[in-house]
Amino acid sequence: MANRLDPKKRVVFYSVAAQWDNLGDIEIRDTALGWIGQSGSRVVAFTGGMPTSYLNAFQSAANTRWISSSIKYQGLLWGHILRRRASIVFAPGPQVFASRPKPMLKSLVNLLNVLGVRLSGGSALAVGRALRGSGRMARALERAVVSRFSLYVVRDDRSASVIGRPLRDAPDLAFGHPRVVGSKERVYVAISLRSDREVNIEGLKALLIQVSERGLVPVFVSQVKRDDVRHSSLAAELSVEALLWGENSHASQMERVKNVYARSAAIVSNRLHGLILGVQNGASPIAVLDPGSDKLSSTLAPWVPLRTTSSRFEGPDGGGWKSFDFTGDRAGIDHGAQAAAAALDSLRADFLRVLDGQAADPRRLDRVNSGS
Repeated sequence: MANRLDPKKRVVFYSVAAQWDNLGDIEIRDTALGWIGQSGSRVVAFTGGMPTSYLNAFQSAANTRWISSSIKYQGLLWGHILRRRASIVFAPGPQVFASRPKPMLKSLVNLLNVLGVRLSGGSALAVGRALRGSGRMARALERAVVSRFSLYVVRDDRSASVIGRPLRDAPDLAFGHPRVVGSKERVYVAISLRSDREVNIEGLKALLIQVSERGLVPVFVSQVKRDDVRHSSLAAELSVEALLWGENSHASQMERVKNVYARSAAIVSNRLHGLILGVQNGASPIAVLDPGSDKLSSTLAPWVPLRTTSSRFEGPDGGGWKSFDFTGDRAGIDHGAQAAAAALDSLRADFLRVLDGQAADPRRLDRVNSGS
């Protein structure tokens, strides 16, 4: 049921444009869109080139007006700013700032939008962000952007040091969806691998042997459509099942993926939201750490017990697979997921307060990284 609109509230401007073939992007953007909806505000959402199937997967789209043109979106935003009727919420997810013209221009536009909203008495919020990048000018511009927000929260314990200023952190917004553990028999070990990373076949074979010897069934899972080609090739080469995206809609593939994770003892992945969706459906997370990337550990380790293997698949924490318990610390995972959900409930309460023009509750500002 849609939340009742309050005509006195400002219109909230938001973007759902992302990687159209990535279910994780829908999960986090839908959470934030749902929070906005709980405020009783109308939403103008920028979609860019997102296909209809992508937009149809959003469950929190009531009272939302989709706008595909960036020029029209900016025109509507500034028209509402001039009438003192706009607030703005920045989409969750990563932002990589670099000293190239296009990202610098994007940061400058963001700064102007935030300044306009704030000077007109509106609120500017961002939750679930992750900051990366090293360009000096870009970092300075981003610090100026961040300092103008009413509420700015990142999803990891690394972003503060990247930008060089204290930032509040909270779990990734995918933890905000209802957790469905259930009592289904867990017969699978799900494997979801990025298509843009090399795969060590011999290491992967060793993993598959141990999975099979435990009476479990390995299955490759595509929750990002572009991973289909890699998963299909690996499944054929290694004689393993695969849940491919194919011609399914976004909503249908989301349901299929979650159903497999709900029947999986573990999820082995180098995709952040593969691991979180697995956890939310009761699977034990095993992170495949790519060289030079701290995305998985910095986002997940503060909240859930996380076992890791390198991209060579030599076994969790270098210990091999032979004596490995794929079910993991089930009680610890459950406790961590519940703590993450509780932290997001607290953040949601602050989000709604700030969107309504109030200050955040200072008692909730207990997870602030110094950025040192």
